[in-house]
Amino acid sequence: MSTGEIPGPRQLSVKAVSSGYDRADVLKQVSIEVVPGAVTCILGANGAGKSTLIRTVLGLNRVRTGEVRFGETVLNDMPTHKIVALGIGVIPEGNRVLPRMSVVENLQVGGLLQSDTRKVAARMEEMFAIFPRLKERRSQLAGTLSGGERSMLSIARGLMTEPELVVIDEPSLGLSPLFVSEVFNIVRRLKESGMTILLVEQNVRQTLDVADHGYVLLQGRVVASGTTAALREDTELHRAYFGVH
Repeated sequence: MSTGEIPGPRQLSVKAVSSGYDRADVLKQVSIEVVPGAVTCILGANGAGKSTLIRTVLGLNRVRTGEVRFGETVLNDMPTHKIVALGIGVIPEGNRVLPRMSVVENLQVGGLLQSDTRKVAARMEEMFAIFPRLKERRSQLAGTLSGGERSMLSIARGLMTEPELVVIDEPSLGLSPLFVSEVFNIVRRLKESGMTILLVEQNVRQTLDVADHGYVLLQGRVVASGTTAALREDTELHRAYFGVH
Protein backbone atom coordinates (compact mmCIF):
# COMPACT_ATOMS: atom_id res chain seq x y z
CA MET A 1 0.00 0.00 0.00
CA SER A 2 1.30 3.45 -0.88
CA THR A 3 2.32 5.67 2.01
CA GLY A 4 1.79 8.79 -0.09
CA GLU A 5 5.38 9.86 0.50
CA ILE A 6 7.24 11.50 -2.35
CA PRO A 7 10.67 9.89 -2.76
CA GLY A 8 13.57 12.24 -2.19
CA PRO A 9 16.46 12.83 -4.58
CA ARG A 10 18.70 9.83 -5.08
CA GLN A 11 22.42 9.81 -4.37
CA LEU A 12 24.96 8.17 -6.66
CA SER A 13 27.46 6.16 -4.63
CA VAL A 14 30.58 4.39 -5.88
CA LYS A 15 31.94 2.13 -3.14
CA ALA A 16 35.40 0.53 -3.30
CA VAL A 17 35.09 -0.02 -7.06
CA SER A 18 37.80 -1.60 -9.18
CA SER A 19 37.39 -1.67 -12.94
CA GLY A 20 39.51 -1.61 -16.07
CA TYR A 21 40.30 -3.25 -19.38
CA ASP A 22 41.40 -6.81 -20.14
CA ARG A 23 43.19 -8.01 -17.00
CA ALA A 24 44.43 -4.62 -15.81
CA ASP A 25 42.60 -2.58 -13.18
CA VAL A 26 42.52 1.13 -14.02
CA LEU A 27 40.33 2.04 -11.04
CA LYS A 28 41.58 0.69 -7.74
CA GLN A 29 39.14 0.71 -4.81
CA VAL A 30 37.59 4.05 -5.80
CA SER A 31 34.83 5.48 -3.60
CA ILE A 32 32.89 8.67 -4.36
CA GLU A 33 29.50 10.11 -3.47
CA VAL A 34 27.55 12.51 -5.67
CA VAL A 35 25.43 14.67 -3.37
CA PRO A 36 21.90 15.45 -4.63
CA GLY A 37 21.39 19.05 -5.73
CA ALA A 38 25.10 19.84 -5.86
CA VAL A 39 28.02 19.69 -8.28
CA THR A 40 30.58 16.99 -7.53
CA CYS A 41 33.76 17.14 -9.61
CA ILE A 42 36.35 14.55 -10.54
CA LEU A 43 39.77 16.07 -11.22
CA GLY A 44 42.93 14.50 -12.55
CA ALA A 45 45.40 14.51 -15.41
CA ASN A 46 45.13 12.36 -18.53
CA GLY A 47 45.40 8.71 -17.58
CA ALA A 48 44.21 9.25 -14.01
CA GLY A 49 41.14 7.07 -14.54
CA LYS A 50 38.44 9.73 -14.97
CA SER A 51 37.00 8.30 -18.19
CA THR A 52 37.09 4.75 -16.81
CA LEU A 53 35.14 5.93 -13.77
CA ILE A 54 32.45 7.46 -15.98
CA ARG A 55 32.29 4.36 -18.18
CA THR A 56 31.92 2.19 -15.09
CA VAL A 57 29.10 4.31 -13.65
CA LEU A 58 27.28 4.13 -17.00
CA GLY A 59 27.68 0.36 -17.32
CA LEU A 60 30.15 0.49 -20.20
CA ASN A 61 32.90 -1.08 -18.07
CA ARG A 62 32.21 -4.01 -15.76
CA VAL A 63 32.51 -3.50 -12.01
CA ARG A 64 35.08 -6.10 -10.90
CA THR A 65 34.85 -5.42 -7.19
CA GLY A 66 32.76 -2.99 -5.20
CA GLU A 67 29.37 -1.48 -5.93
CA VAL A 68 27.78 1.37 -7.88
CA ARG A 69 24.40 2.42 -6.50
CA PHE A 70 21.84 5.06 -7.48
CA GLY A 71 19.48 5.50 -4.57
CA GLU A 72 18.46 1.97 -3.61
CA THR A 73 19.26 0.53 -7.05
CA VAL A 74 22.53 -1.34 -7.61
CA LEU A 75 23.90 -0.56 -11.09
CA ASN A 76 26.47 -3.38 -11.29
CA ASP A 77 25.94 -5.38 -14.50
CA MET A 78 23.01 -3.17 -15.56
CA PRO A 79 23.00 -2.22 -19.29
CA THR A 80 23.58 1.43 -20.12
CA HIS A 81 20.11 2.10 -21.56
CA LYS A 82 18.51 0.96 -18.30
CA ILE A 83 20.87 3.15 -16.27
CA VAL A 84 19.88 6.15 -18.42
CA ALA A 85 16.20 5.24 -18.00
CA LEU A 86 16.65 5.41 -14.21
CA GLY A 87 17.32 9.14 -14.54
CA ILE A 88 21.05 9.42 -15.19
CA GLY A 89 21.89 11.59 -18.19
CA VAL A 90 25.26 11.82 -19.88
CA ILE A 91 26.92 14.60 -21.85
CA PRO A 92 29.98 13.01 -23.47
CA GLU A 93 33.30 14.72 -24.02
CA GLY A 94 34.15 16.32 -27.34
CA ASN A 95 30.89 18.21 -28.00
CA ARG A 96 29.50 15.21 -29.85
CA VAL A 97 26.58 16.11 -32.07
CA LEU A 98 25.01 14.59 -35.17
CA PRO A 99 26.57 16.93 -37.76
CA ARG A 100 24.19 16.19 -40.66
CA MET A 101 21.10 16.73 -38.56
CA SER A 102 19.62 20.08 -37.59
CA VAL A 103 19.62 21.46 -34.07
CA VAL A 104 15.97 20.43 -33.66
CA GLU A 105 16.65 16.91 -34.93
CA ASN A 106 19.57 16.52 -32.51
CA LEU A 107 17.29 17.48 -29.63
CA GLN A 108 14.61 15.08 -30.85
CA VAL A 109 17.19 12.28 -30.76
CA GLY A 110 17.93 13.26 -27.16
CA GLY A 111 14.24 12.81 -26.34
CA LEU A 112 13.81 9.36 -27.88
CA LEU A 113 13.27 7.72 -24.48
CA GLN A 114 10.18 9.89 -24.03
CA SER A 115 7.17 8.42 -25.87
CA ASP A 116 4.95 11.49 -25.46
CA THR A 117 5.79 13.82 -28.37
CA ARG A 118 4.10 16.74 -26.62
CA LYS A 119 6.45 16.36 -23.66
CA VAL A 120 9.42 16.22 -26.05
CA ALA A 121 8.26 19.45 -27.72
CA ALA A 122 7.74 21.13 -24.34
CA ARG A 123 11.16 20.02 -23.13
CA MET A 124 12.73 21.36 -26.34
CA GLU A 125 11.19 24.77 -25.67
CA GLU A 126 12.71 24.65 -22.17
CA MET A 127 16.10 23.98 -23.76
CA PHE A 128 15.61 26.91 -26.12
CA ALA A 129 14.84 29.12 -23.11
CA ILE A 130 18.13 28.05 -21.50
CA PHE A 131 20.07 28.25 -24.78
CA PRO A 132 18.48 31.06 -26.86
CA ARG A 133 21.31 30.82 -29.40
CA LEU A 134 20.17 27.30 -30.26
CA LYS A 135 16.66 28.59 -30.87
CA GLU A 136 18.08 31.09 -33.35
CA ARG A 137 19.83 28.22 -35.14
CA ARG A 138 17.12 25.59 -34.73
CA SER A 139 17.05 24.70 -38.45
CA GLN A 140 20.83 24.88 -38.93
CA LEU A 141 22.88 21.71 -39.42
CA ALA A 142 24.78 20.89 -36.24
CA GLY A 143 28.01 20.42 -38.18
CA THR A 144 28.00 24.09 -39.16
CA LEU A 145 27.74 25.41 -35.59
CA SER A 146 30.65 27.02 -33.76
CA GLY A 147 32.51 25.05 -31.09
CA GLY A 148 30.65 26.79 -28.30
CA GLU A 149 27.29 26.24 -29.99
CA ARG A 150 28.04 22.54 -30.47
CA SER A 151 28.86 22.35 -26.78
CA MET A 152 25.52 23.97 -25.94
CA LEU A 153 23.73 21.51 -28.23
CA SER A 154 25.51 18.55 -26.68
CA ILE A 155 24.47 19.70 -23.20
CA ALA A 156 20.89 20.45 -24.27
CA ARG A 157 20.54 17.06 -25.93
CA GLY A 158 21.77 15.36 -22.74
CA LEU A 159 19.12 17.24 -20.75
CA MET A 160 16.23 16.27 -23.04
CA THR A 161 15.56 13.15 -20.94
CA GLU A 162 14.99 15.36 -17.86
CA PRO A 163 17.64 13.47 -15.88
CA GLU A 164 17.73 13.50 -12.11
CA LEU A 165 21.54 13.39 -12.28
CA VAL A 166 23.68 14.42 -15.23
CA VAL A 167 27.25 13.32 -15.92
CA ILE A 168 29.19 16.01 -17.82
CA ASP A 169 32.47 14.71 -19.23
CA GLU A 170 35.21 17.25 -20.09
CA PRO A 171 32.85 20.01 -21.33
CA SER A 172 35.71 22.46 -21.97
CA LEU A 173 37.74 20.06 -24.11
CA GLY A 174 38.97 21.75 -27.30
CA LEU A 175 37.17 25.05 -26.69
CA SER A 176 38.64 28.56 -26.80
CA PRO A 177 38.90 30.41 -23.45
CA LEU A 178 35.80 32.47 -24.32
CA PHE A 179 33.66 29.39 -24.92
CA VAL A 180 35.15 27.64 -21.85
CA SER A 181 33.82 30.47 -19.66
CA GLU A 182 30.45 30.21 -21.38
CA VAL A 183 30.24 26.47 -20.76
CA PHE A 184 31.06 26.88 -17.06
CA ASN A 185 28.39 29.57 -16.82
CA ILE A 186 25.92 27.01 -18.18
CA VAL A 187 27.02 24.48 -15.57
CA ARG A 188 26.55 27.15 -12.91
CA ARG A 189 23.00 27.86 -14.13
CA LEU A 190 22.15 24.15 -14.07
CA LYS A 191 23.47 23.98 -10.51
CA GLU A 192 21.32 26.95 -9.50
CA SER A 193 18.28 25.12 -10.88
CA GLY A 194 18.91 22.34 -8.34
CA MET A 195 20.26 19.73 -10.73
CA THR A 196 22.64 17.06 -9.44
CA ILE A 197 25.84 17.10 -11.53
CA LEU A 198 28.90 14.88 -11.74
CA LEU A 199 31.48 17.00 -13.56
CA VAL A 200 34.67 15.47 -14.93
CA GLU A 201 37.29 18.05 -15.92
CA GLN A 202 40.96 18.94 -16.27
CA ASN A 203 40.33 22.68 -15.96
CA VAL A 204 41.12 22.88 -12.24
CA ARG A 205 40.44 26.51 -11.36
CA GLN A 206 37.10 26.96 -13.10
CA THR A 207 35.91 23.53 -11.96
CA LEU A 208 36.69 24.27 -8.31
CA ASP A 209 34.86 27.59 -8.67
CA VAL A 210 31.60 25.96 -9.82
CA ALA A 211 31.63 22.65 -7.89
CA ASP A 212 30.70 21.99 -4.26
CA HIS A 213 32.62 18.78 -3.60
CA GLY A 214 35.62 17.27 -5.35
CA TYR A 215 37.73 14.16 -5.74
CA VAL A 216 41.25 14.00 -7.17
CA LEU A 217 42.25 10.86 -9.06
CA LEU A 218 45.85 9.76 -9.58
CA GLN A 219 46.72 6.46 -11.25
CA GLY A 220 43.25 5.11 -10.60
CA ARG A 221 43.05 5.99 -6.91
CA VAL A 222 41.37 8.80 -4.99
CA VAL A 223 44.28 10.76 -3.49
CA ALA A 224 42.30 13.73 -2.16
CA SER A 225 38.69 14.69 -1.56
CA GLY A 226 36.64 17.30 0.25
CA THR A 227 34.77 20.52 -0.28
CA THR A 228 36.05 22.52 -3.22
CA ALA A 229 36.76 25.41 -0.84
CA ALA A 230 39.22 23.17 1.01
CA LEU A 231 40.71 21.76 -2.20
CA ARG A 232 41.13 25.27 -3.60
CA GLU A 233 43.18 26.34 -0.58
CA ASP A 234 45.42 23.25 -0.60
CA THR A 235 48.48 24.64 -2.38
CA GLU A 236 50.48 21.47 -1.75
CA LEU A 237 47.80 19.46 -3.54
CA HIS A 238 47.91 21.81 -6.53
CA ARG A 239 51.69 21.56 -6.77
CA ALA A 240 51.78 17.80 -6.38
CA TYR A 241 48.97 16.76 -8.70
CA PHE A 242 48.18 19.63 -11.06
CA GLY A 243 51.47 21.48 -11.45
CA VAL A 244 49.71 24.69 -10.39
CA HIS A 245 51.72 27.13 -8.26
